[in-house]
Parts: sequence; C-alpha cells; structure tokens
Amino acid sequence: MSATTEISTNFITAARVRESKFDWAVVAQVCVCVIPAMATIDLGNPVMGARYLVAVLLVLLAYHGFRKDRYRFMALLIGTSPAMGLMRSMFFYDSVIFFLAAGTIVWAASAWQEVRFVWSDPIWRVLTALCVVYWFLSVVHTQDWHSNSRTIELSLAASAVCLLANRRSYLATAVIGMAVSTSAYAIAMLPYGIRLGEGELDNGETIGNPAILGIPAALIVLLALTDRGRLLMMEKNVLGKMIICLSAGEWLVLSGSRGSWTITLVSLILVFMFSKSSRKPLLITLGLASLATVIVLSTGRGDKIAEVFGKTVDSNRTLANRTSGRSSMWMALPSIFTISPVWGWGAGSGRDVDYIYTGRHLELHSLYLQVIAETGVMGFIPLMLILGALIRRASIHMRRYGEVVPLIGVVGYMLIGVSVTAFDIVSGIYLGLAFMSREHHQRFTGHRLWAAPAEEQEPVLHQ
Repeated sequence: MSATTEISTNFITAARVRESKFDWAVVAQVCVCVIPAMATIDLGNPVMGARYLVAVLLVLLAYHGFRKDRYRFMALLIGTSPAMGLMRSMFFYDSVIFFLAAGTIVWAASAWQEVRFVWSDPIWRVLTALCVVYWFLSVVHTQDWHSNSRTIELSLAASAVCLLANRRSYLATAVIGMAVSTSAYAIAMLPYGIRLGEGELDNGETIGNPAILGIPAALIVLLALTDRGRLLMMEKNVLGKMIICLSAGEWLVLSGSRGSWTITLVSLILVFMFSKSSRKPLLITLGLASLATVIVLSTGRGDKIAEVFGKTVDSNRTLANRTSGRSSMWMALPSIFTISPVWGWGAGSGRDVDYIYTGRHLELHSLYLQVIAETGVMGFIPLMLILGALIRRASIHMRRYGEVVPLIGVVGYMLIGVSVTAFDIVSGIYLGLAFMSREHHQRFTGHRLWAAPAEEQEPVLHQ
C-alpha cells in the first residue's frame, strides 16, 4: 500500500524529511492503564484491576476517538492487549471486540480510503466472511451469542495492524506498549504458580494462563530479532533492542508455555535461514539470553521451570499428562471426523464433542482440531487455503524486499493454532503482520515528510 498522503495543489517551496520516532505519550498511557491494574493482583483483588483497566482505557480511547486521532487510538489498544487478555475473563469479556470495532469506526470516519484499501484485500475478505459466517452459525447452533465471537476479534485485530502499518512509528509504539504490558503482567505474577503467567492467589482464586504471557512475549522477541529490529525502528538502537528482547525472552522462558517456546524456536530458525543481516545479532542475543537463563535457572523459580520441562520430556509420564490432555483430543480426532467428515458436528459444538470423547467439557485446544470437529472439510479446506495464500504472499514479499516479518507472522499464527484456538487479539496481531506482505513496496523504516506551500508556513504534507 502506498502511503495515504494528500498533497496540496498549492506550490511547494520547501520539504523536509526525518525519521519517525516512538510516540512516548502513548507508551505512558499504556503504563497508566496497565501497571495499576496488574498491581491489584498482588493486592488479591484482580477484579478491581480489571474494572480499572477497562474504565481508564475507555476514557483514553474515547478521548482519542473524539479527536479522531486514529493512530493513537489503535496503538494504545494494541499496546494493552496482553493485559486485556489476562483481565477480560473477570470483567467485560467482549471489551476487546468492542474497542477494536470502535477503533475501526474512528478510522473509517477520518480516513475511509485507508480502511477501504485494507478491506479490499481478497484474502482478508474471505477470512472475514468465514469468521462472520462461523460466528453466526455458532450462535444459531448454541443460542449463545458469545460462542466463537472471538473470530470477529481475530479479523478486526489483523485489520488494525495493517492500518497501523501506514505509519510504522505507531506500529512500533504499539509493540513497545505490548512489551510494557507483558512485563507488568509477568512481574505481577512472579509470586504465584509454578509457571509464570498463571497462579493461585491467597484467596484460592486461579488466574491467568502461561500462553497469555508466552505468546505476546514470543512476538516481542521475534520482532526484536527479525530484520535487525527494523519493525521496532531499533536497527541502530542496539542497547534498547537488547533490553526489550532479553526481558521478554526471560518471561517467555519462565512462562513454561511449550507452545510459545515452539513458536519462538521455529520462527528463529526461519529468521536465521532467510535474514542474513539478522544472523549476527541473533547469535549474540541468544548467547546473552542463554547466560541470563542459566542465572534464572539457578534460582528457586528456575527449579519450577525445570520441573515443567521435565514433565514434558519424562518418558514415564503418559502422553496426555505431558501435553496437558491435548493428545487425547488429537487421538479422538479420527473418530470425530469419521462421524461427520463434510459438515462437522456443528459450529460451536466443540465443548460437547470434547465431553463425548474425553469426558471433559472444555474447548478443543487447537485451531485445527476445532475447525475440523465443528465444520469438517467445508471449514478446514478454506482455512488451509487462506494460510497457504498468506505463506505464498509473504514468501514473495521476502524475496522481493528481504523483509521476513510477514513470513514470521503467518508461521507464528499457524504454530499458535497447534496448541490453542488462536481466536484472540494477540493471534490477530500475528496474522496482521502476515497481511502486511500485500504491500507492493517495502516498509522498512518510518519517515515523516513536511512540505510548505508558498503562501503558508504550516506543513500541508504529512506522512
């Protein structure tokens, strides 16, 4: 997508170009939203923190929406997404969908051409159409409008990333905000649980999930190392990039999220293979991360992580125990598929199917499991075609411009789908990075351009 810059018809007498910078005001707003909310976990009252987070975020987003400041609106929302993922189950579960929809409306009201460009992408249109149909059929089948509603969240989040990419400074700001949110979440959860990201509070309440922490931490590590941190605008800021990467990397290790470890490992292999400029920084960072990990593993927290890893590779434990019960779902898949191979068991029926075959009443812990079980080949084939088209597009983009981030986005999303359903805002961010490969020119750096007309002193050209 070419920059959506409007050029005045007046004569231009002077122009000035400079590299864009982070919007630290947005980062500060992320801190105001997230840090007090996470602090309430240690106070034993996370519900209060969830209400605080939604209320403050609503006020700030309303302010940006009133001013039609679409970039700050969306950057703030993406920046707080890890904290929202943790807190949403305690208050206003659909707040993420509500805020994403509001941000899209604000964007359409102030820059409709940009929204229309994103929505004109045929792959995005097919994905969104399938998400809407899937959600509608789930509601009809279960009589619950929350059933698979997060498919809409996935589509809107992917669109939000593509819109933010018009100004890379705000996309980078959003990711920095995610790093702040992830660190605040991790620090708040340090006293609780074996695996960082989940734990039992003093009042007996269970909170969090390692994947909620591990998946965004993996994304931050990958963006800091891929293309030498170009998307974060940190190619020259080695120290800042190291700090962000190492902190997120330690949260990733301590989370004990095996799915997040897999995403990181496979994606870093791809970065090493296809991004020659990233190899040296990658090896240096991995060396430092290994040293930091050794230090962490020498602490009491390290003993807990070693216990989690040991459970994963222990041959004396059953496969179901080593995979948190996911293997039993996969083992039942042939029987599930045989009964209804074409249409599946019906959209939204995943919990009931799991109860029939495993004796539990849980969501099917995989994007592919859920789609095959609920929609059969009628849903699975389009899903594979969409992912295949994104891989092809990202590969072409990589060969043309050398940018590996879109490929990491789609591969990361596919790996998320192995262990969880991947219908949430953070998964949508991964997918949004993949959709950025649609652009017909490189977006390696962000710049601002000002041009002054003959009769005016104020800038009229702003990218």
